[in-house]
Order: sequence, then C-alpha cells, then structure tokens
Amino acid sequence: MKATPHTRGWRNSAFEAGTSRLQQPFQSIDLMGMYSVLERNLRLILAITVTFIILGYVYLQSLPPEYSAHASVILDTREEQITPAQEVISNLNVTSAVLAGEIITIRSNVLIGRVVDRLDLTNNPEFDPRVPRWPGLWPFFKRFLTGREPSHEVAKRLPDSVLRSWVVDALRQRIAVEQVGVSYVIAIRVDSENPELAAEIANAVTEEYIDSLLDTKAVATQRVNAWLAERLNELSVQVEEADDAVVDFKAKMIDDAGGSEETINQLLAELNTRLVASTTDRADSEIRLQQVESLLADGGLDAVGDVLTSPLLETLQQELAVITANRAQLESSLGPRHPDMVRISAQISDINNSIDGELSRRVEELRSNVRVTGNREIALRDQILVVSEQADKLSKDSVRLGQLERTAEATRLVYENFLTRFKETRAQADFQTPEARVIATAVTPVVPSGPKKTLFLLSTMIMGLAAAIGFVFLRNLVRSPVSNPSELRELTNLPNLAVLPFVGSAFKDKNAWLKTELAAEQGSPYLERVKAIRTELFNVGQGQQPKVIMITSSVPDEGKTSLSCTLAKVLIQPKKSVLIIDADLRRPDIRQALDMPKHGGCLVDFLEGKIKQQNLIQRSESIGLDVIAPCRSADNASDLLASPVLLGLITRVSQKYDMIVINATPVLHLSDTLLLAGMSDATLLAVKCDSTSSKVVTESLHRLQKAKDANVVGTVLTMVRRSHSKSTELDMFNYEY
Repeated sequence: MKATPHTRGWRNSAFEAGTSRLQQPFQSIDLMGMYSVLERNLRLILAITVTFIILGYVYLQSLPPEYSAHASVILDTREEQITPAQEVISNLNVTSAVLAGEIITIRSNVLIGRVVDRLDLTNNPEFDPRVPRWPGLWPFFKRFLTGREPSHEVAKRLPDSVLRSWVVDALRQRIAVEQVGVSYVIAIRVDSENPELAAEIANAVTEEYIDSLLDTKAVATQRVNAWLAERLNELSVQVEEADDAVVDFKAKMIDDAGGSEETINQLLAELNTRLVASTTDRADSEIRLQQVESLLADGGLDAVGDVLTSPLLETLQQELAVITANRAQLESSLGPRHPDMVRISAQISDINNSIDGELSRRVEELRSNVRVTGNREIALRDQILVVSEQADKLSKDSVRLGQLERTAEATRLVYENFLTRFKETRAQADFQTPEARVIATAVTPVVPSGPKKTLFLLSTMIMGLAAAIGFVFLRNLVRSPVSNPSELRELTNLPNLAVLPFVGSAFKDKNAWLKTELAAEQGSPYLERVKAIRTELFNVGQGQQPKVIMITSSVPDEGKTSLSCTLAKVLIQPKKSVLIIDADLRRPDIRQALDMPKHGGCLVDFLEGKIKQQNLIQRSESIGLDVIAPCRSADNASDLLASPVLLGLITRVSQKYDMIVINATPVLHLSDTLLLAGMSDATLLAVKCDSTSSKVVTESLHRLQKAKDANVVGTVLTMVRRSHSKSTELDMFNYEY
C-alpha cells in the first residue's frame, strides 16, 4: 500500500523543513574521536611501525662503522710585542661574527683542498670516487629508476681537477666545525671509516688552518714591502725634484728683484728717510722763497737784506758800515765834491751794487734750491715706487717660495714615514705569529662513533609511528566516515533514532549473536536500543503511526538485516501481529538469520507467478512472527519489485497484519529500494559507525528523496564498537537491567 498523507503526519518537522538540502559533514576537533580512529587501526599502525624498524635494522647492517677524531684550536687574543712597530695585519678582535667567519674559513673548499692535496686523499680508497662502493638505498633506487651510469664509472672519465673537487666536497661533509660554548675555542670533528685516517685528517686541518693564518700574514707583509719599496723610489724622486724647485725659484727671485728681501727692505727704508728729509728741505726752501719774494715785491732788494744772509753780505755790510762812518766823519770837514768824499761815495755805491748783486744771487739761489729739492723729492718718490714694486714682487715670490718649501718638506716627511714603515715591515717579514693555536690534537679513536644504532632505531620507530598515524588519519580524512550521531544528524538533517552497539559473532556462524539476541528472554543492550526506535516511531503524541516500515542502508554489511529482525521482534505485542518481508531479492539472508528452512514459500517464485499467496507466508519459531522471504536470488530483481504483484501483496498483507517490516536492498547503485520506498509509510537508513563515508550517506539520501512518495523518517547508527568514542558517552555496553 502506498503511503498516505495522514501516515506521514508524524514525520519529524526538522526533516520536513530541510529535505531539499543536505548539509556538509560536521567538522570538529574531537579528541575521543581521534583516539577512536587510532585504536581501531592499532594493528595497522603497529604493522607499519614494525616494518619501518625492520627496514631500519636492515639498513644499519649495511652501514660500516664510523670513527670520529677531535681536535681543537683557540683564537688567541694575546699579542706578542717583539718590536713596538705596528703589524701589517692586526690581531683579531674576536667577536661572534669573527668566530663564525673563522669556522667558515676552516670548512672552506680552499683549506680543505689543501688537506686533500697534503694527504693525497684523491687516491685514498675511502675518498677516491673511482672506487666502487655502496651508494645507499635511496641513491641506489634513484639510479635504478633513472637508469643512470654508476658514479665510479663516470668518475673514471673525469679530469683530475673535477675529481679533486668531488673529494673536497666529500671531505667537507665529514668535517664538523663548531664553537665550544661561549669560549674562543673551535672544535673540529672528522668522521671516517678508518680511525687512523680520521685523526690524521683532523690534525691536518688544524695545521693547515694555522699555516693559512701565517701565510696570510706573510703574503700581506711581502705585498706591503714591495709596495713600500716602489713608493719609496717614487717619493725619493719627488723629494729631489721639490728641493731643486725651491733652490731654482729662490735664485731666480733674487736675480729678478736685484737682491734679497732683506736688502730691498733696507733700501726702501733708507729711501723713505731721505724722502722725508728732502720733503722737509723743499718745504723750508719754498717758505723762505715765498717770504723773500714777498719782501722783494714790497720793498725791493733793501727789504730782503735783513732776511737773506751770507758771509759775503755780512762782509759787504761791515765794509759799508765802516765806509759810511768814515764819510760821516769827512762830511763835517770835507765838502761833497771833495775827492775823498767822491771816492768814498763811489765805494759806497760799489758796495751797495755788490750787496744788491749778492741779494739777487741769493734770491736766485733760493729759487734754484726750491727747484732742486723738488726734483730730488720727485726722484726719491720714483725710486721708492720702483723699489716698492720690487718689494711687492719679492713678497709674492716669497709666498710661492713658501709653498714650494712646504711641498718639499711634506714630501720629505712622507718619504721619511714610508722609509720608517718599510724598515719595520722588513723586520716583521722574518717573524710572524698566528692569531690561533692548537690546544688539542686528534688521537686515533678506538670506539666507533656511529652509526648510533639505538638512536637510529628509535628514530626509525618514531618515523614509522608518525607515518602510520599520518596514513591512518589521511585515510580516515579521505574516507570521512560517520563516527557519531551528531555528525549523522548534521549530515542528513534527520533525527538519529538509535545508536546500536556492535555484538561479536562466531567465525563459523556470523548470525549466531543475532539468534542469541532474538532468543533471549531478558532484554540486552542491543534490544534496548532497538526499543528506542520503536518508541520514536510509535510515539502516541505524534498522531498517525506508520504501518509499513522499510529498513535499508547505503551499502551492504551495515546491519540492516539484524535491525529488521530485532525491530520486528520488539514490535510484537499482545493483540499486535507483525510480518517481516525480505525484499532483498539479490542477496536474501533473513532465512539464514532466523534459522528457517531454505525451501518453501519463496517470494521470487510468488512474484514470478509460480505459487499462491497462501503458500508464501511462513512462521519463524525463533521470534514468533510470520516471514515472507526469497529462497533464492533473482537476476531481474528490479523488474519483479516494480511489478504490481508486489504492491498488491503489501496492500493485502497490510490489512491482515498490524505492522510490516521490509528488509530492502542497499540504496547506492541499485534501484530496488527506490521502488520499495514508495510502498512504505516510513523508511529507516542504517549507517555503520566509522565505516560508511559521509559522501556515500549523502548520495544515498539523495537517491531516496528522488523516489516517489519516499518518506525517510530517520537514521540508525549501527555497529558502534567499544573503541568508538560515542560508545563510552552512551554507556551502551555497561547498562544492565
């Protein structure tokens, strides 16, 4: 009979509102769920871990013993002062950066190359790349997959320089250099299969490092000495040229100036003194001349007689006074015409004429003196101007001379400094001290340092355990199985009606546990969980109750047959008749589960019209209810289920029985269940815990929703083991009545 609207009224409202959409799997961090995943896959995890340990042990057997030799050097910050001279390369100012640089220097291919050449490691069997040796598991498989030629065959065709670089790289991988704590000590460790060779290489590395420090200083000192010698030759020529320039310029300056600067300055001082005197004389002469000419203009020569003096004038004036006195004496006794008086008058006239002539001569002499002093002053000024120009030129030349002298002095000073430094560096060339010293030489190791088998096996075990756990979680993530009711509800947007525990079965009879459950008089945890389904389906407050209940699953082996049988058992009540129909025509298993005979009342025969309905229904004494089940599988199961015969059968038996439980085929990839869904009032989807993936459940639910008149009322989480996280929460294995 088809489901009617009133038979669907009890359906959960949440599913009614959300059947058109399905949510994605619920994602959360569930520690118990993670523990459950690990516990369920414990055997796989142990198997992978043991496999890793075995492979690691096998790999260890192929590894030769390895010895480690240790040597140490210390960066010495103390300075040995043999001479007060400063060294070409100063001592190290040790810092963290300097230490790191020295460590890199020790591991550099230059220093390691010297060790290789020193010990001839290119021809040593342990390092010679031309010697065949086991490359290791991964290189071996890589070479096997790529088909490349073995490395020792390739090395035989390589030039010596390339072989040396291969050996240098191989040796660098075996050398470990590190700082010891916070000290200035650098520890050097060398690993080798030969203990004597390990110690020899370690000591060679320390010696080459010390030698490299000394070589660096020696080379730098020699380079500086050569540069200083070349520079001294240049400076010697420059000093000589500077001195010659000073001498030549000084001689030329004296020749051009007519004397030295001191002579010119002295001459200029004398000329200035003479100019002052000449200027004074000219001024005096001009004043006297102006006075005389003024008197001469006012009173004639007689007026200037008192101003101008000379010995001749004084003599003439004395003579005139005597003669005048004589004339005065003779005038009283002699007349004016007396010859004596005439003679005296003539003498007086001659003296006056002489005085006038002398005065005129003196006036002219004053004028001449003014002209002479003026000319002298002009000449002195001209001479002073010439001498001043010579002094200025001499001053300018003195500045240039000073520059030449300073240049010569500076060049000489540089030359002397370079000469001093050259002598110092030549003294240092024969004595160089390194900034490091060896404090521990390597001794031949006795006990192998590797491989560390215990640590290696422990690491292998940890790696295997991590790989196994990662693989388990990755596989679980890819599968994304439903592990608890919350995920199932979030996934399907349907109520989860029950969580059924897993009950173990015997190896010979997988249905032994079901037979035990069905035969038990007292309720077990499994049956109590099935009763919860009955309570949910036939809740009085939900109105119309379903009559035809179909139970299906996404894929086989999800417990739908066990659920169908146990649900039919718990539905049996006084005055209530129950019928169970095994509609799985492809893999019928209810007869075997209920321990019923394999012949008689075959549903396939009925659908094919070979038997009547009264011969179809059989009685199961184990649970006390009627059963309709196939005796054999059918190849055309979909055609038989789609025929009206099955629909008529369900319609007729629904009038006779109070409740009908249909065990349907799995939903995924089959259309049988879709045909049966429209004939049922309610459909339950069984989902196996931690087995069925979310994608499979989603796809199955989509297929059921596409069926006409399908009514999926809820889900049932089956086969929940003790190791599953939700079994502890629900306490389904410990509950007792």
